Amino acid sequence: MIIAENLTIYYDRQKAVENVTFKLDSDQTLLLLGPNGAGKTTLLRAVAGLHQNYKGTLLVFGKPPIESRNVISYVPQSYSLNERVPLTVIEVVAMGALYKRGLMHFNIPRNLLREATEALEFVGLGSLKDKRFSELSGGQKQRVLLARALISKPKLLLLDEPLSALDPSARVEVVSVLAKIKQEIGLAMIITTHDPNPLTEIGDKIMLLNKELIAFGSPEEVLRDEIITKVYGSQSKAIKVGKRMYCFIGDVHLHRGERK
Repeated sequence: MIIAENLTIYYDRQKAVENVTFKLDSDQTLLLLGPNGAGKTTLLRAVAGLHQNYKGTLLVFGKPPIESRNVISYVPQSYSLNERVPLTVIEVVAMGALYKRGLMHFNIPRNLLREATEALEFVGLGSLKDKRFSELSGGQKQRVLLARALISKPKLLLLDEPLSALDPSARVEVVSVLAKIKQEIGLAMIITTHDPNPLTEIGDKIMLLNKELIAFGSPEEVLRDEIITKVYGSQSKAIKVGKRMYCFIGDVHLHRGERK
């Protein structure tokens, strides 16, 4: 589904990500890890077809990313909605399909309203469809943005730090929706995060990135002391509990408010 070979991504003439090679199947979830400035968002935007200054091979469904954008949904870390505009929740969700069809939110076809309602029910917010988006909590807003991403029926879902700035209970709600997407829809997903622990249950592959590819593989292959210490330092520790791997990073304060 995604093939990258010797991929180097540039901002102007500076290398943001260098010599990355990996493959991801169409039913897999990739957790993309790395410290501040590692290039995680840059790589995600390249896969989304939003950043085209690169060399090497990058194919999404056998095509350059810009030619596959109609089957990709991208949820950035900072959403661009102007909350002074009194959009309702259902209007925000419908926008995910409207914009791809060249329509405006004030004239939403009935069939799209029905699809938007179904998407909201999928993320557990059907009862809030007529509420203003600006009045929602952070976790509810994130779930609405997931519904907006799903309404266009993508084959690939790209999420940039979907758990950042959420309290523990909101994180649980969002992770529950992501697990539901994986189990019931079967979308491929790439999720950037600096804390993989809430997401390890849905992560098939993990990439550790720090300007270059440090490691790529299953959680058991990547979350090992000798690997994570290369990026996060000697205080980092990988622990296996049952069948799941957890990663403890020495200075968690270093990664708060990350801007990649």
